[in-house]
Amino acid sequence: KQSKLIEAIRTSKGRFFGLYTTNRPAINAQFQSETPAYVMIYDRNSRVNRKLAKSSIIGVHIAGQTLGEAY
Repeated sequence: KQSKLIEAIRTSKGRFFGLYTTNRPAINAQFQSETPAYVMIYDRNSRVNRKLAKSSIIGVHIAGQTLGEAY
């Protein structure tokens, strides 16, 4: 399940998408880069770059469809 979310983020091609994590409100995010354990995204709401643990990602809303959990 987690790998499908990361794959969707990876293939977002620079578009913004909704990102849902275990510990914060939904983020309007843009994929920047990744490491084996983390994903670096640009948070459009706060206008900052964020480094998120892949294990904290529970859902992605991209191209009109939601993968995983959305709240």
